[in-house]
Parts: sequence; structure tokens; C-alpha cells
Amino acid sequence: MPDWATIEIADFDALCKEDGRLDVLVGRAVLFRLPFTFESKKQYLTWRDRLAADLDLDGNDIHLVGSAATGRSLSARKQFKTFDKRSDVDIAVVSPAHFDRAWTWFRRTNVDLLSGLDERGRELFHKHRSHYIYDGIVATDYFLSYLPFGNEWLSALQRSEEFLPSTLAGRQLRVRIYRDASALREAQMEALVLYRKYLGI
Repeated sequence: MPDWATIEIADFDALCKEDGRLDVLVGRAVLFRLPFTFESKKQYLTWRDRLAADLDLDGNDIHLVGSAATGRSLSARKQFKTFDKRSDVDIAVVSPAHFDRAWTWFRRTNVDLLSGLDERGRELFHKHRSHYIYDGIVATDYFLSYLPFGNEWLSALQRSEEFLPSTLAGRQLRVRIYRDASALREAQMEALVLYRKYLGI
């Protein structure tokens, strides 16, 4: 199966069942192949590079992950469900500069002064301080509009929708910022370990 062929769920599962190094599997099955929801390499790179340019990043710093990339969620919390009409679009952004700015915001912000943040948002705020940041991850689901660069990124994400395939039109775009490529790879490896256990490997 060529790396830039559209991956189907059965293909993804077959890759996950192969013996071999997990760090190589992450590249082959998730980070460096045509995502499940895109029709061609050109379509994917057009979307990716347009979004990267709007974020003032290199295209190689943007990765589609999650069920829109593999056909199946790698989240145990979501019970490894297949991509469906309710699935969102998970985008991984590798940017030390944006990670550091977000980290500084989390360290200096009093969560009690953030208007409009619900109980789940407050819980995630504290999780970031104690867990996510340590692992080199900022999950922006609840916080993007609060971050110093949030409005620019929200506008860039909205503009990028023009280049998404029709199957992803109108879906929520969720961004995680990673401190570096190692943090992204390690997060995906952890998810694949759990998924391989789910497959009985």
C-alpha cells in the first residue's frame, strides 16, 4: 500500500498489527501519509500548506490526526470509534514559539477571571498546568480564543475550511499545539499503544 494512497480502516488496523518499532508505525500509519478523509496528496497538501502559511509556519509543522486521519479515533475515552458524521477534525501543530506563549499564558492567568469558561473548561485549565504542559501539549479546545494569538488562529482555521474535502465541511476544527516533533510523536505513540491493546496485540 503506497504511503500516499488513501488509508482505509482495515489498512490502518493491518498496519497496527504489524511487528516493528512503534515510532516507525506512527509515521507510516498517522503522520506521514494521506489522511483517511482526503482524496489526494495534492488536496491534503493544499489545505495543510495554506493553513501553515496563515499561521506563519512551515507546512511540515501541520498534521491531521485522529479519526479524520486514520478512520478511527485513537482515544480510549471515545472507545476508538470510527469516523462518522459527528467526528471533529483534529489538527496537530508543532510550534515551540506558540507553545511557549501558550505556556506563559497558562502560568500567568487566574482561571477565576476568565469569563465564559464552564466547569469542564476550568477542569482542563488545571489539567494543563499539571499534566499536558509537562508532556509538551496545549489542547486549545476551550482556550484558543483566550490565547494571545487565538483570534489570528481562529481566522486562519476558518479560511482553511475552503480547502477541506466536502466530507469535513462544517465540522469543528480542534487544534493541539506541541512543543516539538518529539512531543507529537510520543503522544501518538501512547495512543497507538492503547489502540493495539484494544486490537488484542
